[in-house]
Amino acid sequence: MQRKSRATITDVAHLAQVSPKSISRVINGEPGVSEETRQRILKAISELGYVANTAARRLRGVSKVIGLVVSGFEDYAGQVVRGMSQAAQHFGYNLVLYVQHSGEQDPATYQELIGSGLISGMLMVIPYDYEILLALCEEYEIPYVLLDYEGSVPDENVPTVTVTNRKGTLEAVRYLLALGHRKIGFITAQMSIASAVERLQGYRDALSEVGIDYDPLLVVEGDFSQTAGFEQTRVLMKRHPNMTAVVASDDLMALGAMDAIKDAGLRVGEDISVIGFDDIPMAATMHPPLTTVRQPMLEMGKAAVKMLVDQLEGHSLMSNQQEFATELVIRQSVGKIP
Repeated sequence: MQRKSRATITDVAHLAQVSPKSISRVINGEPGVSEETRQRILKAISELGYVANTAARRLRGVSKVIGLVVSGFEDYAGQVVRGMSQAAQHFGYNLVLYVQHSGEQDPATYQELIGSGLISGMLMVIPYDYEILLALCEEYEIPYVLLDYEGSVPDENVPTVTVTNRKGTLEAVRYLLALGHRKIGFITAQMSIASAVERLQGYRDALSEVGIDYDPLLVVEGDFSQTAGFEQTRVLMKRHPNMTAVVASDDLMALGAMDAIKDAGLRVGEDISVIGFDDIPMAATMHPPLTTVRQPMLEMGKAAVKMLVDQLEGHSLMSNQQEFATELVIRQSVGKIP
């Protein structure tokens, strides 16, 4: 096989048919890989001429730059990044921002970002390809913190910052049920994201508590955008003309839901109630103001930076998992059942 001039850890993983994490374990001499798999990985490394960049590891020790990977840049991410920027400045670090726009990133880009030796640590906000990113960070011995994530729950040793997503939605739907609502629509985020799964479970839990059967036709999938909230609320209203409330997995989709309700000649909070999730600054200034589940986005961003700086400066973490509480903020977009 002809050698590539610059083989990446992803190339090796593809050839050996294993995960990048397994490659990292073999390179760093860690357990958790069978002998047969280890030999297959070593063979792939040899065929591709892959060489880990130890010079980049040495450079990392003198850098005061933190890499930040963000998938998209809606209001939620913007608030989190504000908190990260403030905390990084407080601790004497600079941020280098990389915004992902889809799940089809070139792995070589990650290699250049992480393996260059220019960054000393990594922050990742709901990143695509997080397993590849984590494997590269471990290969180059770069500390990292994950803020929300796609797919399955990371290992308990992966530093993460999250919120009580399930409980937050549970309390929101309980509030609607207490006001007499029974036909409650729900707009999820992309179901590949862990927080979307948790928020949907909170919705299902609340219905189950009062003996209401889960109706999949009352649930639609969005993508954290106002456009999706508008379009999917129209779908819900067409399916269920008697629907009296909508819960969205983020505030932007909730604002889109409000637009769709008004566009249909109905009144938000009177004919159909709406609840969001996040409590972005715009939520309080809408007409009517949006009832939502608040998550402390600035504090979450600051906490992620603090966890990362503790690792960089040799301090032990109290815990690898930090979960913030949510809070239901009641405003005028919710009313009693018509």
